[in-house]
Parts: sequence; structure tokens; C-alpha cells
Amino acid sequence: MKIKCPDGSVKTIDWCRQCGKCLPKPIKDSLLHGRERETKPREKPRFGVTKVVANCLRSAYYDMTEEEIQDLEKLWVFSRGHAIHEFITRTLGEEEKEIFVEKKFKHFDLIGFVDAIHKDIIYEFKTTTNIPEKPSESHVLQGQAYYSMLPKEQQEKISKILVVYISLNKIKQFEVPIRDITNFLEEQGNMLSAALKMKIPPNKELSWLCNYCSHQDICDKNGEYEVHNGNGNSKEDTKQSKITQE
Repeated sequence: MKIKCPDGSVKTIDWCRQCGKCLPKPIKDSLLHGRERETKPREKPRFGVTKVVANCLRSAYYDMTEEEIQDLEKLWVFSRGHAIHEFITRTLGEEEKEIFVEKKFKHFDLIGFVDAIHKDIIYEFKTTTNIPEKPSESHVLQGQAYYSMLPKEQQEKISKILVVYISLNKIKQFEVPIRDITNFLEEQGNMLSAALKMKIPPNKELSWLCNYCSHQDICDKNGEYEVHNGNGNSKEDTKQSKITQE
């Protein structure tokens, strides 16, 4: 990872840590703590759940193949969200929060951390500036993915999946359908694995989110891979159609 300075230049983490211009050193040290972790080579890819349920697999591909450049403002948003998660779950037992789940497929492994499972309810917490009218499709799929990755005996006990949005002023929860989406996860992971192996980004999935994607520049340069969904449906409709058909 490298850091984008307020002046637009890109610096190493060490350089940023030593510079005292934009933020007090204690705050900057906390934001940069643990950001230099190295990825160990593996026999097959290992994806986090958020990669395979992403709004765009192409963006997930670039997350893993392009050098990560972050600015301190985004790191502050991530850190603030983490602090809120810790506050919300501090009364839960250690076995009820940040629960590691893993599912092995032929071409990749899938891992994730469930925010909380309390009294047989899966909780997925999302910090946000504005509370949405309905949950994001990727957040719905994330909760369903965690359910799908639990052991069968634990799945049978789950009564609800709740996506909970938390802003500085309000908290709102949405109950989402309990659904095993293992086949969907495998299909998405296989497409991402193949893209990494062939070094060809997945098809571009155009939406309003493209305007906020950190990979917009390189994605536009690789426009020769761009395709549009030809069935007239939105990507969310297509996803849910695939899952319903399983």
C-alpha cells in the first residue's frame, strides 16, 4: 500500500509516517498501523467474501492486481467504522463476534468474518453517512454468504439475517431472506479465479457506482473488455435471478 498525500503526490507508508504536516503523529500512526502486511503465496487464490459479492467483479480484480493507493481520509473512515463495530459488540461474548468462516472450493478458498451471531441471528453492521431506504444488494449477499458458509448444524439454528446500518445520528436494520447461495459464490469465485489466471479483467458492469470507483481510470483504459448486460435486466435483478434458480 502507498498513501496519497493531500498535495496529490503518492508516498510510501514509511515516508507518510515520518511526515508531520497533515495530521498529528499519534492519529497518523494509528491510521497506518498494520497497513504493511505482506500476502503469502498460496497454491490457489483465497478470496474474502466481499470480493465475490462485490457490485463489480472487475473492481475486485483490480483490488488484487493493482497497487493499493489510499488517502488518509479513507483510512479514517475505515478506522471509525471499526471503532463503532467494537463499541456495538463489546457486550457480546468472544465466540459471538468476528466469527471466522471458510469454505473451500476446487479453484479457490473463500473466507470471511461474520460481524456477530447472537441468539441465532446473523448481524452484518455497516457504518454509513446516510441510511439507505433499502439494503445494498452486495450487503444482502454478504449476509447470505456468511449463512451459506456456516456448518449445516449451525445453519439450521439461524432464525434471521439482519443488515444494520449505523450513521452518526441513526440506526436502522433490515431483515433479509435466509438463503443458501453456495452455487452463486462458487460461480463468482470461479470467474474471478479465471480472470486472475489469464490476467484479463472480468467484464465491466456499468452502474452509477462507477463514478465512485477508485479503479475508474484503469478500467476506462481497458475498455476493450467492456460488455453490457444484454438481457435488459439490472445487475441486481440478474444476481437474484441466478440465486433463485439454484
